Amino acid sequence: MAKAMTAWFAVYTQPQKEALAAQQLQNQGFAVYLPRYQKLRRHAGKSEIVAAPLFPRYLFAGIDLMTQRWRSVNGTRGVVGLVMFGDKPVPVPAPVLAEIRSREDDQGFIRLNHAAAFQPGQSLRIVEGPMADTEALFEEAVDGRRAILLISLLGRLVRTQMPLRSLQAA
Repeated sequence: MAKAMTAWFAVYTQPQKEALAAQQLQNQGFAVYLPRYQKLRRHAGKSEIVAAPLFPRYLFAGIDLMTQRWRSVNGTRGVVGLVMFGDKPVPVPAPVLAEIRSREDDQGFIRLNHAAAFQPGQSLRIVEGPMADTEALFEEAVDGRRAILLISLLGRLVRTQMPLRSLQAA
């Protein structure tokens, strides 16, 4: 008797329907992995941090092609279809998913490594924009693309945000 072999496959979803597709696939008994990260969203003058898919319009489903009705994935609400090569789904190599999972923090969000080199309290230099050549103190990274900094202006420290690409160690 053949042993069950679950492999992971990429599932292409409808726009902004990753969470719906994930829930529907789980309801059908498929294992689902939807890697997410924390993103800064601005709307109507307000900023908030929201969970966003690491790969927009994609998630991963664990499927045993021998025992599960994998074709039902294509008819699932929120799903466009499995990523296929010809008439067969293409498995995602296990080391790829292991690498993604290894970047999860304790809340299950993927850590984006843009700020890995900066430590809280570290002195930085702004290298582009209107504040180029200004010294600042790194406070924390936000959404993997921006940093909260303390800059000395008019004799006091002012908190501001700056793209991480605009910063380098002083």
